[in-house]
Amino acid sequence: MTTNPAQIRRPVLVVIGPSASGKSSLVRALHQRGLVRVHPTWTTRPRRSDETAGSPEHRFVSDEAFDDLVASGFFLDTVTLFGLPHRYGLPRVAVSAEGPLDMVMLRAPLVARFARFVPDHLVYQIESDLEEARGRLLERGCIGAELAGRLVDNGREVACGRRIADRVFVNDGDLDGLVDDVVAALTMDLAVMTEATR
Repeated sequence: MTTNPAQIRRPVLVVIGPSASGKSSLVRALHQRGLVRVHPTWTTRPRRSDETAGSPEHRFVSDEAFDDLVASGFFLDTVTLFGLPHRYGLPRVAVSAEGPLDMVMLRAPLVARFARFVPDHLVYQIESDLEEARGRLLERGCIGAELAGRLVDNGREVACGRRIADRVFVNDGDLDGLVDDVVAALTMDLAVMTEATR
């Protein structure tokens, strides 16, 4: 039996994990390999040094532009995190049956809210050692209240993510190894899901 690609309901890949776990690095690598179509979140937080030319996972806007987008109904949902003033918003996600897999990067507590709008999704959590995360945050120039907030949130985020993730990946080696592990898991999970629709 032949199945029309348009009839296969592919999930949206949702990548979650605490601050500095390696989510963005993974997402960028998958994007560079042409494996995912990233649906970026929009944020009012300042750009980091590796985001001066933009990034596939975020769009950076002023508070005024963010307010205009909220007022126009552009976002599915918006949040603030860690008690910081920065806001994040996720636009509507148009899922494609062909080409790279649609993907969003979220925080674990937001997945249930996202699932109300996109029920077909696959959740992969990325974790790392807390001290490694601290080192990455310091390298980014994250200090003071923001550093403390992100580190305090780490344990809660990991625990919440483990309850909802379809798979958990520990980022304790090189990026290529993590990407290869995620690609292998995606290949397996998508094959199983495709077979289930036949």
